[in-house]
Amino acid sequence: MASTRGFRRYFIGQALSTFGDSLIPLTIAFASLQVGGAGALGLVLAANRIPIALLVLFGGILGDRWDRRWVMVGADILRCVSQSATGLLLVFGTAETWHLILLQALAGVGTAAFVPAANGLVPALVPAERLQRANALLGLAANTNKVLSISVAGVLVATVGPGVALLLDAGTFAASAASLLALKLPKQAREAHRPSLWHDVRAGAQLVIRTPWLRTLVVYSALLQALVIGPHMVAGPLLANERLGGAGAWAAIGVVQAIGSIAGGMVAYRWQPRRPLRAAFGLSLVMLPYLLLFACGAPLWLVIASAIAVGAQGAFFMAVQSTLLQSQIPSESRSRVSAWSQLGNLVLLPASLAVAGPVATELGGAAVLLTGGGWLLASTAVALCSASIRSMRSTATKPITASPHTGSRSSG
Repeated sequence: MASTRGFRRYFIGQALSTFGDSLIPLTIAFASLQVGGAGALGLVLAANRIPIALLVLFGGILGDRWDRRWVMVGADILRCVSQSATGLLLVFGTAETWHLILLQALAGVGTAAFVPAANGLVPALVPAERLQRANALLGLAANTNKVLSISVAGVLVATVGPGVALLLDAGTFAASAASLLALKLPKQAREAHRPSLWHDVRAGAQLVIRTPWLRTLVVYSALLQALVIGPHMVAGPLLANERLGGAGAWAAIGVVQAIGSIAGGMVAYRWQPRRPLRAAFGLSLVMLPYLLLFACGAPLWLVIASAIAVGAQGAFFMAVQSTLLQSQIPSESRSRVSAWSQLGNLVLLPASLAVAGPVATELGGAAVLLTGGGWLLASTAVALCSASIRSMRSTATKPITASPHTGSRSSG
């Protein structure tokens, strides 16, 4: 079993927090429409995402310099306060668009600090041989919450309104902070001299660049988001509307992918391959049948059946990636390297969504999906030809040795 007493406390807090997080997209969307109409929706959503994209690298530095638990507690408090204020303004009917923009931007700042620190903290809670199981359990909780939150958020918005839903979300951040405060972690020595923030940003980038398997993993993941995932998120609804019956078909595909991600988390919990990167990259190819069937106009039931593998692959890949970053990167650099690994999702994915719309309109959704499938096949083949990917073992590879100037040491 992956859990220790400390991990159990952490897991409960994070399960509640990710459930609250999963309520936000639908809830804040309807809150924005209620307050400012369609014009406010894009501004509020962007206000939350932009601080995350801009500050995640600095969030990683905070996680490496300071006690990770306290960075996470501070981020939880910030998000609890911002969502509580948003919820109260909505409940009392005094919210304005600028309130939502400001408060959701503050919540984004909290997320930028929390996520890299969280990835660095997990290794302090479980033995190294149980890291993948711990990450799989955290992923299972997050993916299960995504499925449950679709119905729960809809019911809350329809019955008690988005304000109450956001107050519930604020409560989950308070629960997360409480679970973190209950943890007992060993303290580690920190360097008295701390270099500049920009030095730490460069040090993190240099560690990624000079480590072949890490460089391949970060680049592959970022371009997968930009050239496959992002275009699919635009072309998918377009094709569903044209060929499969509309929004209901796209919703069904999304639900099945979420269910597949739960199955993938279970696989990651049970199966720890000796060559984890080779397995993770190789399993990325299970997305190809889905992309090809969707693009070529296959029946809805066949597209849905193939979508299960897409969700499963994503969950397994994320569990392996998190485990390797936690086990093979020195503690003093772990959070900032984790932040670099997230840039593809946080920066390239939104940019891809902006570009994919006009491209899909001009070339058609099928061409976009086929192009993404071609990139997936070619990039995976190149990655699997890399000696560093083929040879990486889950137990035999020693952690990278950090240079004396990589950064300061922190707890967890």
